[in-house]
Parts: sequence; structure tokens; C-alpha cells
Amino acid sequence: MDVFANSLRMRYERSRLLDLPTQLEECVDYLEHPEILLMEFLETYYLVERKLDPEQEDERREASAAELVLEPFYPSLELQIQGPGGSIDRISCIGGAFEPLSGASHPALSRSGLDYVGLRHGTSRIALGVTETSDADSPYHLLMRALCCLAEVAPPFQLARFQRHVLGKHLRPDVSFDLQLGMSRREPSDLDTSLLLLTRDLAEVFKDRMSSHEQFAGTLARIECLEFGENPASPKEPLHVRWRV
Repeated sequence: MDVFANSLRMRYERSRLLDLPTQLEECVDYLEHPEILLMEFLETYYLVERKLDPEQEDERREASAAELVLEPFYPSLELQIQGPGGSIDRISCIGGAFEPLSGASHPALSRSGLDYVGLRHGTSRIALGVTETSDADSPYHLLMRALCCLAEVAPPFQLARFQRHVLGKHLRPDVSFDLQLGMSRREPSDLDTSLLLLTRDLAEVFKDRMSSHEQFAGTLARIECLEFGENPASPKEPLHVRWRV
């Protein structure tokens, strides 16, 4: 199965080619018709649930895992997140780059999967993290990539694969996910700020719509946009919350 053979993936890939004004327009369109984004998410979820061959994917995953790729978010790394009021949350990385569906290249190179998977201390919540890698990235790009990965990892048998290959003992029956969008620290333009705020609104609307479906109740706990320093994988410098829904 082609990792991009669904409408949500194709939307994400196309969004990577758009300039900021066009991204703003697309984000506004989604906000005016949020049912379209939810429909694309559900379409991807059910496509994976119906058509993926778990045994074939396991074979591909084992082959991919054997590749050596320098990944900044290594297992055992602890990320500290400074929230409003100075509170500190801690995320223990369980794994680095992970591709929910097998692609043509390693996720650390293709930027199509997750950049890290972590466990939020004191909870059963699993953090699925995607991070900015160049000035061409944006919070809107990152949200779309994170939603793709959530739709592809959430089907029940996919969770079983996720447990075997990544989570191990950390996956519990009541597991829920946090989506984390990592942005670099820089002076934003007016367009950057507008897109950041619109992406927050879209994340909030999507989360509300998704939670209204009984089968997904409790699946998505939090979506947050985080600000990284110069070295995103530095354990010494806390990440700062830019918005959280």
C-alpha cells in the first residue's frame, strides 16, 4: 500500500508546496468547512483498517528498522516542556523517527512520519511529535503531518504493531495521544503569526469534532505547538508552549 494513497496524505504533500498566503487560504477553508478535514481523517483511518496487510507491513518495518540514520530524538532522551505559569511537563522519548506506514525511504529522510514518540510522565498518554526542519515548514504543515500519522497508527491492529515495534510495555488499554508540533525559535512575520493562530483554531475544531465520535472518545488528549531552541534535542533547554488545545 502506498503511504500517500489517501486524500489526507495527498493534502499534506500538496501543502508543502504552498506559499504562506495560500496556506492561510486553505486553513481558512478548513475552518469554514471542518467536516471536510474530519472526513479526510476518517477516510484514511478506515482505508488503513480495511486494506493494510499487517504481516507485509511488519516485514517492511523490520527492514526499515535496520537502516542507520542519525536521529536527534533518540530513545531515553527526556524533553522538558514549560507551560503557562512556568509548569514543567516531562516527555521520555521511547523512539526516534517512525513511519506508521511503510514508505520508499526512512521517515527521518522523507519527513512523512513521526520524528519522535514519547511518554508523558505521570500519565498513560503517548506523545506523537513532528518537528520543523527548514524555513519552508509551518505549523499548518506540521498539523497535517501529525493528523496523517494519527489516522494511520490509531486502527486497533496498527496499535498492536506500534506496541511491538515502538511502545513495548508503555502501551496501556486506556492509551490516548498528544500531538506535538515542534517549531524553531525565530522572529515571526505577520503572516507567520496569522498562520500560527489559524492552525491553533483548526486544531481545536478538529479535536472537538473527533471527540464527538464515540469510537474516538478519549483518543486525542491534546494538540500543542512547541517552540524549540537552537538544538531541539538538547535535554538542558526546555521547550515552550506556543499554544495548546
